[in-house]
Amino acid sequence: MLRLDRSRKAGPLLEWKVRLFAVGAGLGLSGIFLDESWLTGAAIVVLGAGGLLAVLAGRRRRGEEDDEDDEAEDDDAAGDANPPPPPR
Repeated sequence: MLRLDRSRKAGPLLEWKVRLFAVGAGLGLSGIFLDESWLTGAAIVVLGAGGLLAVLAGRRRRGEEDDEDDEAEDDDAAGDANPPPPPR
């Protein structure tokens, strides 16, 4: 099941992914309409580049989240050195 986290911000490469999709879609439709296989092939290459960009951006984002999780765990472990103030 697909679960979206709406609290997350859009990725830094979102605009480039949308641009590549638009260019690839335009090339693909033009290639189909004009019956030019090279144009359709170019569309496949552009759409593949957009897909690759999406995968790389997702890996980078997951790596940053893992780093943040590690920092949070380190902070929890170091929390013993600085205990919270006692309740009043």
